[in-house]
Amino acid sequence: MKTGKQKQFFIVLAVFLILGISFKVMVLVEGLTEVRPVNAIPPVAGLLCGPVGALACGLGNLIADLAGTFSLNSVLGFIGNFMAAWLPYRLWYLLSEDAPNLHSGKNIFRYCFICLLGAMTVAWILSFGLYLLQGTWLRQIYTYVFFNNIGFSIGLGMPILIVLTSDSVGIQGCNAPERYRFLESGFGKRTVLPVYAGLMILLWVAVEVLERNPEGSPWMLAVSVPAAAGLFLLSV
Repeated sequence: MKTGKQKQFFIVLAVFLILGISFKVMVLVEGLTEVRPVNAIPPVAGLLCGPVGALACGLGNLIADLAGTFSLNSVLGFIGNFMAAWLPYRLWYLLSEDAPNLHSGKNIFRYCFICLLGAMTVAWILSFGLYLLQGTWLRQIYTYVFFNNIGFSIGLGMPILIVLTSDSVGIQGCNAPERYRFLESGFGKRTVLPVYAGLMILLWVAVEVLERNPEGSPWMLAVSVPAAAGLFLLSV
């Protein structure tokens, strides 16, 4: 079953706003983040709707912030939620030629890997972005954003995607994106993706296990430079 891009956009936007605004009262960090079941939506929207779904998630987060947390930081929220949908879409087709589905163990593993890397990416964008904007490191932002994303994208997003791509519903994934030739030839899968994933894991260990921060460990900002380059290559 296929739906038009405009219809896809408004469906994703409406679902994102309903879930996003409904849980604004469950605050984790005042003015910055809350408990977010809505984080189940971006990976599913990205895999099924592609760029349209990613744009709807980014704008949905921006509009939802008007319910009480809108600020300059909302720009980071737009970027983070856009990437939470866009990156899974790009990575799925980098790793597979099949339309997104969870009908096999291999595809379930692929989805979990994509969600894990996406959660690390969004946590990195928001926490390091806030540090660069405000000059203050808030470790809890990284922690809450990461676990919100990984928990809901797998715990809630996975069953949603299974149902939507089941034979009884039959929603088809978005068409594969256009890719640069060097990514298509295997450079992205064999080099860019492993390096990027390694940098994200390194930063996750630094923050969550070693409790380091960019104020006391400036190498974390240095690592973020090639990480940003890797994210760009995986995204374009």
